[in-house]
Amino acid sequence: MRVLGSKFLWICLASHPWTNPNTTHAFHLSKTNITRYPGRCLDISKNLLSSLFSSSNDMPPASDPKSWRSLLEVSIAKSRKIRGSNYVQLATVEDGEPRCRTVVFRGFQKLDSGHSLSNECDSLSTTFKMCTDLRSRKVKQYKEQNTAEIVWWFPKSNEQYRVRGNLVLIGDESDDKALNIARKELWGNLSDPARESFLGSLVPGEAYTGEETASIPTGGRGEDGKPVPPPENFLLMLLDPTHVDYLLLGGDQYRQMDARKDGAWTFERVNP
Repeated sequence: MRVLGSKFLWICLASHPWTNPNTTHAFHLSKTNITRYPGRCLDISKNLLSSLFSSSNDMPPASDPKSWRSLLEVSIAKSRKIRGSNYVQLATVEDGEPRCRTVVFRGFQKLDSGHSLSNECDSLSTTFKMCTDLRSRKVKQYKEQNTAEIVWWFPKSNEQYRVRGNLVLIGDESDDKALNIARKELWGNLSDPARESFLGSLVPGEAYTGEETASIPTGGRGEDGKPVPPPENFLLMLLDPTHVDYLLLGGDQYRQMDARKDGAWTFERVNP
């Protein structure tokens, strides 16, 4: 580590939760205001700690090859506190032309091993979970061609994931018990404003009138305070991935291509 000045402080992190409890790390610092606490702990921010040393999860992919799903798990953890880090771009096709929009990633859908959409990589679910409105144009596009691609950019770590696969939409008419339960759970987990947006009469993409004719319950909740049942236009939207293009930008650029065949994932390094 580069010495920043003639003055230095020995920072003993033996009992810090982000370090090995059996190890003492010494760093050269200058002009750093540090308040010591009993037990050799220091009041130092997590961001500073992250910049001073790295864990095994911070190893560059070239020196520690992993599947896309394991890489993504680390990327999500690094950016969890960044506002908007769960926004992804979803591209579909309409009349042979691309259509792209930002949607909210709402986690990975876990299903029993016998389910047709129960796909895993490194023992982690790979099925992306989102939601959409039955009245939106993406539903028409889905009916024409259910192949879609997600682009997910992580500015903090300079990583990009392009995830291609097949969309699956689940609404009121579904007879899949597991997916019906997942749809209701997602509805209940939405924020109050998000639920309200599905309960209005205004159709997405139509000419603006500003005249809301529906009586929207506050927060999408009933008199008992619980969420009202999901309306028929609320759809659970899943992406079942088959190909992933991972790119790391910065000093040591790295790119790999992952593909699923017969239920198994493989990957190889390619030129950035």
